[in-house]
Amino acid sequence: MEGKIAYERREERPIAAAAVRRLYDGAGWWPDWALGGIERAIEASVAIGAWDGERLVGFARAISDGEHRAYVEDVVIDPQYRGRKIGERIVAALVEAIGEVHIISLFCEPERVEFYGRNGFRPSETAVMVHREQEQA
Repeated sequence: MEGKIAYERREERPIAAAAVRRLYDGAGWWPDWALGGIERAIEASVAIGAWDGERLVGFARAISDGEHRAYVEDVVIDPQYRGRKIGERIVAALVEAIGEVHIISLFCEPERVEFYGRNGFRPSETAVMVHREQEQA
């Protein structure tokens, strides 16, 4: 039986890349991301783990300059733990950990707008622009 979920920053409790990889796999995210890259991303981010005992059941991270902007990169919950408000609580913990920056932004799928709206985010009237390398043929 699961216990109380603990929400802790990576500085308080290390978050293993392999545990994050398991969460990504459960969500069908980024199968080509290597553990080394995930580890570097965790270390370069404001990151929160949601823990059920020793098991990482949720992960959220943001990139921030610490003053003006922060960007929420990932919010992922173990499929077995979804529907228990862990996502809302981990987003609240992440926003608190980010601190007093001017703007916290994120990019999400249309079906996630309501979820993030319940967490204080609102749609922007500006366009989202993306630049990335083209995939090699």
